[in-house]
Amino acid sequence: MVCDGAGSALHADEGATTIAQQTVAALGARLRDDRLGRNETDWAGILAEAVAAARASLEHLVVGRHGQLRDYACTLVGVMAAPSGGCFFHLGDGVGICEYSDGAVVLSPPENGEYANETWFITDQEWRKRLRVTPFDGGVSAIALMSDGAESFVMDKGGTDLYRPFIDPVVRYLRQVDADQGARALQATLGDARTDAITSDDKTLLIALAS
Repeated sequence: MVCDGAGSALHADEGATTIAQQTVAALGARLRDDRLGRNETDWAGILAEAVAAARASLEHLVVGRHGQLRDYACTLVGVMAAPSGGCFFHLGDGVGICEYSDGAVVLSPPENGEYANETWFITDQEWRKRLRVTPFDGGVSAIALMSDGAESFVMDKGGTDLYRPFIDPVVRYLRQVDADQGARALQATLGDARTDAITSDDKTLLIALAS
């Protein structure tokens, strides 16, 4: 899961952290339930239920501080995946993308508002209407989740595929090292001065590779 706090929100970092952690926790608990459904309608309901539980945790935090919910605004893009397939769940901007061995991709694109730099947040009252679920089949080679700041160099200009000159060398390297070493290298790449020159926005990128 990737959550990106709104730049205008006073406590966006806490909002993003809370929503990410609590959604993952709620989904983890739900996935251990033997009654879990397996069709697309079930997944949509289960995901909405988990995000709602996370939002309720955030509301509880805000009430305890006598604050305002909008001060904790963030977007979210997440994925549940298994060898048999999975789905993205997404609210606001950012990107989710999975790639098959033949190069075909399934994309969960950003959703922006009417104006430039406008998007939707989990703190919006109508967040349920904006939560999108995109299923995909099994046999995926790699999955990536990213905040909108990373889009400018991870995605191609059309926003429909990964930018190969960047992602292909990264994936080749990640397949050769362990997870910790790969994470450190990826973090260093994202923090490089050359990526800062492209955008000063949050540059979060998660990559999952099939074993």
